[in-house]
Amino acid sequence: SPPPPPADRGRRAFAGLLAGTLSSVLFQPFDVVNTRMQVAPAAARAGMLRTASAVWREGGAAALWAGTVPSAVRLAGGIMLYFVFLGEAERAARAAFGELRGAAKGALDFALGGGSRTAAAFIFCPITVLKTRAELGGGGGGGLLAQLASLARREGAAGLWAGIGPSLARDVPYSAVSLLLLRYLQQRLRALGGIPEVVAAAAAGAAAATCATVATQPADVLRTHLVMAPQDKRLAALPALSALLRQRGAGALFVGSKARVCRRMLMQALSWGIFQAVVG
Repeated sequence: SPPPPPADRGRRAFAGLLAGTLSSVLFQPFDVVNTRMQVAPAAARAGMLRTASAVWREGGAAALWAGTVPSAVRLAGGIMLYFVFLGEAERAARAAFGELRGAAKGALDFALGGGSRTAAAFIFCPITVLKTRAELGGGGGGGLLAQLASLARREGAAGLWAGIGPSLARDVPYSAVSLLLLRYLQQRLRALGGIPEVVAAAAAGAAAATCATVATQPADVLRTHLVMAPQDKRLAALPALSALLRQRGAGALFVGSKARVCRRMLMQALSWGIFQAVVG
């Protein structure tokens, strides 16, 4: 008979659902501002706070929380899959290699972090497309399923998975670097003694997210431009990158980084704090 499911699988799923739902509700304004700054040169010049103020003046609080529904579905589902898949992968790695230490453990964390994100990023790419467009006032009518069906009719698979290359180039390295740094920093904080595990997990998550976010910001910018490009003018990733550099210079690759760092830092602190509290 097959072995029983791991005892922590349900707790990992619950932690991911809770972390993703809370993150989408609490931190969506940072994503709205990030997207606006990446697409509109005037917003990029204005900066994070002025862009947020302009969005508020245009549409009130609802405008700052545009795209929250697809964001909640994407984050709750994505973080749930990430936590569950990570647990299964770590269990399989221990069975195959035993308990690793030092550089070998770091290499394993890097590989598992990136691998655990790949499936979630691909599965939830259509939701991410809707979320990005809603943040710029381009959300369609009806519920989420109706919007997905409409997008599929209008643009087909190319529209549903618009920007999938840069999405993977952003999310996979982000998760690989983030998990590597998280585990390293948690170990160092534990060595200090006297720091509660939840606090150590949250602090390590925030610090790891900051480094990983800056490293992957160019891929995030490119993904946004591909998602927002009209279907008849959508380029492949490399030509789109070349066009962006010609039009706006290298600085455009890091536009919106402050808003994204703030969001990712807070989201990682919350997610790993919840994970530590629920899973241990």
